[in-house]
This record gives sequence, structure tokens and C-alpha cells, in this order.
Amino acid sequence: MLSAEQVVAAAIQCADSDGVDGCTMRAVADRLGVTPMALYRHVRSKDELLARIPDLLLFEVMEAAVRQRSGVSALREIALGLAKVLMARPWSTRLFEQPEPGPNMQAAAAHCIGLLVAEGASADEAFQWIRAVVAQVIGEMLTAHGRFDSTGVDLLLAAIPDLMRSSRPTR
Repeated sequence: MLSAEQVVAAAIQCADSDGVDGCTMRAVADRLGVTPMALYRHVRSKDELLARIPDLLLFEVMEAAVRQRSGVSALREIALGLAKVLMARPWSTRLFEQPEPGPNMQAAAAHCIGLLVAEGASADEAFQWIRAVVAQVIGEMLTAHGRFDSTGVDLLLAAIPDLMRSSRPTR
């Protein structure tokens, strides 16, 4: 029985070999040995299929992030893991511009937010820091044409403890 994860994994294989434009419903179906109509039980369209790719690519990133015990270290795992994914698959960078927040992204973000909140951040601050770090990585990959320099991420992560101290109410 075909699963949604198998369909997305096949789409990743198609994009690896033929680029995002070559990742058609027919190409994915051919790779799976099914008819294109069989895919529509799992995704409504090619756009939905492409939107699900980032979450599956981030499975290992999520696993590394949820093993962390501090918010900054979890954010670092997310940033460096995302950069690794994008360097390995440059074609996927544009799919991360507005990805479908699937279970892997949600688990990593929830864990990171939980750690940061326990360390004194508000949930909104924690969410904004995740967005800033992810945007920094994606922006770096887009503007550096596939090379990653962690300087921007390092500067953002170094500022978080100071930001948390300055946002705490004084007595």
C-alpha cells in the first residue's frame, strides 16, 4: 500500500535527478510504478507535493534538534542541519520559502520553543528567533549560491542570551 511519505520520497528522488521542474506527477508515479491517479489519494496537486518535500528533508534535522537540552543549541542544530540539507540539495532552497509545516518542522520548533520559554523567553520571542535563524540560513544559501557561511547564524545565536536578559522585567 502506497503512503504519503513514499510519494514525497519519490518526488525527492525525481528532483534529485531531474530538478524541481522534472518532478511531475507522472515522473513520481513512474518512479513508484503506479498510475498518476494513485498519487492523488495522498496529495491534491503537484504544488502540494512540492510543499511537503521540505518537511521530509528535515527529518534528521528534527531528530538532532529534539535531542538538545538548551534553546540556543537546538536553534544551532536547526540552522546547521537546514544548511546541510540545502547544500546537499540546492534545488530545494526555493521550496523552503513557504514550506508546508509538517510534523518534523513542528516537532523541532515546538521543542526549541519549549526550551527557550523554559530559559526565560516568551513563546512569541522564541518563535521569532526560529524564524530569524531559518531566514538567515535560507537567505545565505540563496545569495551565496549554495555556499553556507555560519557568521550570520552565529551572530544571531550569540545575541539571544542578551535579548532574554533585556526582556525580563526588572525588580
